[in-house]
Amino acid sequence: MALLKKLATVRLPHAEADPAMIDRLRVLEAAGHIRVLIPPVHVDCDHCMRQPPATVLEITPQGRRALNTEVIEEDASLPAMHSMHARTRRNKGASAALDLAQLAAWFSGTRPRSGD
Repeated sequence: MALLKKLATVRLPHAEADPAMIDRLRVLEAAGHIRVLIPPVHVDCDHCMRQPPATVLEITPQGRRALNTEVIEEDASLPAMHSMHARTRRNKGASAALDLAQLAAWFSGTRPRSGD
């Protein structure tokens, strides 16, 4: 939730180069909270993998609603969220956000992007 709150305070479009942050942006995109362009990773001339910066284009209406209701929990670690999910009863919105975050973590970086 902290990343979505941060994005709500910065001027968009916003570039993000940190690979860990780009992974978190993938989670927010998978949940439908933002629109982001994430270029594919490529091998540079020195044979190293490079991730060009991602560009956050907008916070979607669903993302704005999440900010207002604080439904998503993308900042918690997935194992902690899973055990918390097993111990407590959650409403459907929170459960769906949890499932989406877990799926995004499993498939981050493997999903084809439009325009590739």
